Amino acid sequence: MTLKIHISPAVDVLPPDEELADMARSGIEELVKNHLLARNDSRPSRGTMPNSSYYAHAAETVSSSVNGNKAEVTINQCGVALHYYGGIVLPTNGRKALAIPKHPAVHDQDPSEMDPSRQILKLVWPKGKKAGTLRHKDSGEVYFLLVSKAKIPADPSVLPTESAMDEAATKAMESIL
Repeated sequence: MTLKIHISPAVDVLPPDEELADMARSGIEELVKNHLLARNDSRPSRGTMPNSSYYAHAAETVSSSVNGNKAEVTINQCGVALHYYGGIVLPTNGRKALAIPKHPAVHDQDPSEMDPSRQILKLVWPKGKKAGTLRHKDSGEVYFLLVSKAKIPADPSVLPTESAMDEAATKAMESIL
């Protein structure tokens, strides 16, 4: 899902104008990119897991366009809208569980691709429990946590505040006035 920010210059303050919309678009696009990069840099690694650079990748997908006196800034990174609005993640493709990496050796890997013949990982899912694990067969270390679903809470701080976006748009538009 793509996250889109729609921008219209304030009609009661400024005349509706494609050039103004383009300036607002430019200011907000830059603000959103910088916000995502700062968010990425401020997120430390979790435990032994490295920072995935998720928000830096999201910043790379930011694009924008103008149509008449309206502008649109788009973040085309999978999951950004989910983090912003919140929601529930369920397994897909016939899988029964989500696999959450818990060991640096499996960062950004899918268990079925990493160990298709189950030579390395052992499934441990106690009867009646809502979660299980995939552990290394020899060491017993937990490589993946398995859950039937994950609830992602809404996080409006994924984007700059509306007032920050208004300020960025106004500042950009002032440069041509």
